[in-house]
Amino acid sequence: MRLHDTHAHLLFPALEGQLLAVLGRARAAGVLRVTVPALGPDPAELARTLAFAAATPGITVIAGIHPHQAAQATPEFLDAVGAAAPSLVAWGEIGLDYHYDFSPRDTQRAVFADQLDRARAAGLPVVLHVREAHDDTLALLREHPALPGSVVHCFTGDAATASRYLDLDFFVSFSGIVTFPKAVEVREAARLVPTDRLLVETDAPYLAPRAHRGRTCEPAHVRDTLVELAALRGAAPEALAAAAWDNAHRALALRGGALDFKE
Repeated sequence: MRLHDTHAHLLFPALEGQLLAVLGRARAAGVLRVTVPALGPDPAELARTLAFAAATPGITVIAGIHPHQAAQATPEFLDAVGAAAPSLVAWGEIGLDYHYDFSPRDTQRAVFADQLDRARAAGLPVVLHVREAHDDTLALLREHPALPGSVVHCFTGDAATASRYLDLDFFVSFSGIVTFPKAVEVREAARLVPTDRLLVETDAPYLAPRAHRGRTCEPAHVRDTLVELAALRGAAPEALAAAAWDNAHRALALRGGALDFKE
C-alpha cells in the first residue's frame, strides 16, 4: 500500500524536533510522499520549507496566506510565493475561517480573492481551508475560478457541500475527522465523493485519528484514515489507497521518489 499524506505541518514545533523518527514511521506505514504547507506572512518560512523539501525526497510544498493570518498578509510574501511557483505543487492553504475569525471577514475575503487570482496567474491549483464559510467561499470561487486539480483540504462539510466543490472540479481531502463516530456529516460525505476525486491527509500535528486520540498526529496515521474510508465505502483498502495515490498525482502534479531519510 502506497500512501500520500497530502497535508502535514512537519515543520511545526510538535513534529520538527523529531523529524527523522516521524518520517521513518511514515515510511514504515507505507507513506511515501508528504505535502507540507509553508504559511505566511514571513518569506523566511517559505524559504525554510523549500530548503527542507529540496533536501528530503518525497516532500512537496504548498504555500500561501492562511485565513487566520489574512490581516498580516504582505505583498512581499505573496510575491515570494509567486516567484517560487515552479517549486510548488499548489497555492495554499488559503480560504475563509468564520469559526475563529482571527482576521476580519472582509479582510479574509479580500486576501483570498487576491490569492486565487495570483494562483491562476502562476499556473497553480489551490488548496482550501474552509470552516463555517462555504457559501462565501463558493461565491468567491465563481468570481475568481481555481485551476483544475484544486483541493478542499480537511473537509468538514456535508455531502451536499462536497457536491458543490465537486461541481467545480475540486478534489476533496479527508483527515482523521472521518474516523470520529460523531462526525456523521463528514462520514456521509466520505461515502459519496467519487473515488477519482478523493484524497487523504493528516493535517498533522492536529486531528489524530480515533485510534491515536490524545497523541500528536503524524503522517503515519494517514493509514488509519485510509482504512476507515475504505470501510465506510465498502472498498478494499489497497484499491482505495491506489486510487488516492493516483488522485494526488493528478491534483498536485507530484514529482520525486519515495521518502529516503538519512541519519
